[in-house]
Amino acid sequence: MLNFNQHYQSLNKSQKEAVDSIEGPVIVIAGPGTGKTTILTLRIANILNTTDTSPENILALTFTESGAHVMRKKLVDLIGPSAYKVNIHTFHGFAEKNIEKYPDYFPRIIGSKVITDAEQIKILEHLIQSKDIEILRPFGDPTYYVRPILSEISTLKRENIAPKQFLQNVKKEISNSKVATKGDKEISKTELEKIQKRNDKNLELANIYERYEAKLAEQKYYDFNDMLLELIRVLEKEENFKLILQENYQYILADEHQDANSAQNRILELLSDFH
Repeated sequence: MLNFNQHYQSLNKSQKEAVDSIEGPVIVIAGPGTGKTTILTLRIANILNTTDTSPENILALTFTESGAHVMRKKLVDLIGPSAYKVNIHTFHGFAEKNIEKYPDYFPRIIGSKVITDAEQIKILEHLIQSKDIEILRPFGDPTYYVRPILSEISTLKRENIAPKQFLQNVKKEISNSKVATKGDKEISKTELEKIQKRNDKNLELANIYERYEAKLAEQKYYDFNDMLLELIRVLEKEENFKLILQENYQYILADEHQDANSAQNRILELLSDFH
C-alpha cells in the first residue's frame, strides 16, 4: 500500500480510530485544515487493504472539481494507479454519470440540454408578463425582480423543494401569520401591510416557479440543479435503480459534509438507506 503505513503512523489516536472504523456510519468532526480529506482517503485505502472490496465499489463525493482532484491526488499517493478506479465525483458529476449510464430512468433529462443564463432570464421575463403577476413586476422597472426570482428558484431546488411543496409551504405560512396576528392589538397597520406584501410576493413566486418548471420541460431544457433533483426523484420512485446503485457502491464517503444542502444530503440518505 505504498505510503499508507507512513501516513497512518503520523495520525493521532482519534484519527486512527476513524480510519480503522471500516463498517457502519462514521463521522469526523474537525476544524478547517486539520486533515479531514486525508483521513477520508486513508480510510478508503484501509477499506481496500482489509476487505475484498474492489476500488470500483467505493464512492467518494465532494462539492467542487478542485476538491475531487485533491482527493484523487492524495489517494494515488497512498495506493497508486488503483486510485483511478475509485469513484470520486462532485455531487453533480455523480448525477450526470448516472443519467448518462442509465438513460431510460431519466426521460425528463435525456434529449434535453442545459439551459443558459440568458435563456433562463428570457423565460422569466416572459412569465412575469402574466396579468396575475403584480408585485414582482413593479411598474417603474418590470424586470427588476427577474434575477432575484432566479436566485430564489435556485435556492429552492438546492433545498429539494419542488413547486407544489413550495406553494404548500407558502399557504401554511400565510395561515400561520393570520392566526398569529388575529386579535393582536399591538401590531401596527404598517407591520400588517408588510406581512401581507411578503405573503403576496411568495404566492407570486410560487406561481412563477411552477410555470418556469413547466416551460423548461416544454422547451426541453434543464438547469444545473435539475440533475440532482432528477436523481433524487428516480432513487425515490425506482426501487430497482436504487438497488443497482446500492450494490455498486458498498462504501460511501462524503468530504466536507457540513456544506451539503438538502438535495445533496437526500442523495446520501437514499444511497445508504439499505442499511
